[in-house]
Amino acid sequence: MREKFPWAKMIVGYLLYVFFHQAYDLFGGGTFGAVLGEGIESIYSHMKMLFYAYLILSAYDFFRLRKTGLPASFFYSRMLILAAVPWMMIIVYYAVEAMGIVLPHAIDLAWALIVTAFGLYFSIRLEAPLDRMDVRPALKAMIVIAFASAFITYVGFSFRIPDNFFLAPD
Repeated sequence: MREKFPWAKMIVGYLLYVFFHQAYDLFGGGTFGAVLGEGIESIYSHMKMLFYAYLILSAYDFFRLRKTGLPASFFYSRMLILAAVPWMMIIVYYAVEAMGIVLPHAIDLAWALIVTAFGLYFSIRLEAPLDRMDVRPALKAMIVIAFASAFITYVGFSFRIPDNFFLAPD
């Protein structure tokens, strides 16, 4: 029997994303506000906000599921989702621009909100199949490296973003 989609989890994740989007202003700027929120308007800050929102959802799942037994690949599936899905959210967002379509600001904002929902939905949908995956030691190491790299770049790029995200330097 198939489980119903956890819409409450999706809504809480979206509210967490909105919280992180406003965290810089809520905390009056500073280091804490920059690490949690959007101190610098950038692609990376939006990826970071999805990362943090889903990280909190995963932490909640850990405490909720640990009493009944965590899925075998729980930590690795969540780390893989956290490392990969923010990138997938961004490629979906930029697909419109890649097709040469320039959206008016209001429509672009609506598109960004839809793509954020897509990122959360995608993350939650990946849980069940990835929680059951067989993870060998080499893959575990690659997942840990990707997760750690994602975390390091989200925090590091809270203070300084690369000169141009899409072009290689001369």
